[in-house]
Amino acid sequence: MRRLLFSIAAICVLALAAFALANRRPPQAPGDDIIIKGGSLEIQCGYNHGKDCLAHSSGTYLYTHKKNAHVLHVLVLASDGTKLLDNDFDKDHQPTIKVTYK
Repeated sequence: MRRLLFSIAAICVLALAAFALANRRPPQAPGDDIIIKGGSLEIQCGYNHGKDCLAHSSGTYLYTHKKNAHVLHVLVLASDGTKLLDNDFDKDHQPTIKVTYK
């Protein structure tokens, strides 16, 4: 009886380990950033935020983070990877980003 219980427990532990390996998340970006990309201004949410990390106020289309998070760092890169801006912020002094197309 003891061997049977030990075998069942070992099978359960192995099954749980296999399940955990099969359902792990892909590697996340440092800080799980929200990234605003190039010409189309595509917004890419980090893995921890979920696919619907931004919500907008009805009718205004002003997008805010659903978890009431604050912008703490802004990094702007040129298309060749050169840093154009690398700045930290605190939650009481939030940045405003204005983009002008020509």
